[in-house]
Amino acid sequence: MSRVKKLRIGAALAGVTVTAMMASVTPASAGSVTGKIDKTADVNGPLVLMDGMEVDTKLIGLRLDGDKGDTIQTYCVQIEQDIDDKGPGYIEADWNKHPQKGSPFHDNSAKINWVLHNGYPNLKAEKLAEKVKGDFENGLSVAEAIAGTQAAVWHFSDNRTLKDVLAPKKDYQAKADKKDVFRVYEYLTKNAGEGISTEPKPVLNLEPNKLTGKADSLIGPYVVTTTAKDITIAAKLPEGVIFSDKNGTELPKADVAQKIQQLDKYEFYVKVPASVATGKVEFTVSGESEFSLGRLFISKVAEKKSQSLILAKTENVRLSASGTAEWGAAPNETPKPQPKPADNELANTGASVLMPLIIGVVLVGGGVGALVFNRRRRKA
Repeated sequence: MSRVKKLRIGAALAGVTVTAMMASVTPASAGSVTGKIDKTADVNGPLVLMDGMEVDTKLIGLRLDGDKGDTIQTYCVQIEQDIDDKGPGYIEADWNKHPQKGSPFHDNSAKINWVLHNGYPNLKAEKLAEKVKGDFENGLSVAEAIAGTQAAVWHFSDNRTLKDVLAPKKDYQAKADKKDVFRVYEYLTKNAGEGISTEPKPVLNLEPNKLTGKADSLIGPYVVTTTAKDITIAAKLPEGVIFSDKNGTELPKADVAQKIQQLDKYEFYVKVPASVATGKVEFTVSGESEFSLGRLFISKVAEKKSQSLILAKTENVRLSASGTAEWGAAPNETPKPQPKPADNELANTGASVLMPLIIGVVLVGGGVGALVFNRRRRKA
């Protein structure tokens, strides 16, 4: 690469850096419902063999964050990834956010959705047995229903085939009749068809969930979209810091909650006075709602990998989404003087680097022009 190109790239990068530094707020990702693994809420099925892998089948408990902390039941949709139950936890996401790019989940999410609608626990074991129309040994047990449904989910989420149902190796693994599990699995995999393509949508969403700004300004807007009821907003506001509308008019927490519930979609700001030089506000929006099955949960932190989960049954729960506002000194703060460059050093600006180069190019261009002119005169 020539020196000229390097200088141009350097100038362009400098421009990007200045632009980024001038931004008063920086939006982060949307705030959704979060939770952590709750092993005490697991409901176990038997050990199964899926194309060479011995895997426990279970309904995995996920305790939602928030003031009430409801627990929901989920199935695994990433068979080869272990659960990190001591990690940062889970966040709900759209189907296209499944973290494994090459996973069959992306092509088969509608079929998985059908399996969940027609499997256990969305249908009770007795109802599922009626649909399967099989000759079950002593009826279809909960453990057998879990194993058959989870195996069918893995068939579509991870392209795995059920090979066998194994005898329990640990106390918590449930006993099951092999034929009963296979009947449920085959019914769900053979009848999924095109599936159910309607993806469940988030019922409580805060976007963005983190903004940064300056004192003596409005930080926002924060936009809450929800169909939940009984909305509350909890926050510890430093003295002088308030919630406001876009005009800076104060909105008490109760008013914010009421507006969110009335409008389903509402925006508000955090107003910071100049007297509060630096600080941080954390707030949580909560509400009661029906949380639809088929909602995906992935690791809250991408670098901290943990098995992806999917909601197995529609639940009436209290959902929460959290937001943060941070700020520094006011924009009119006097900047610190910068030291002058030492002798024989170029100042650290794009202009001082480019100017000698531009002058040199002009001089060289002029010299070449004069040389050509003189040669033509001699020939004449």
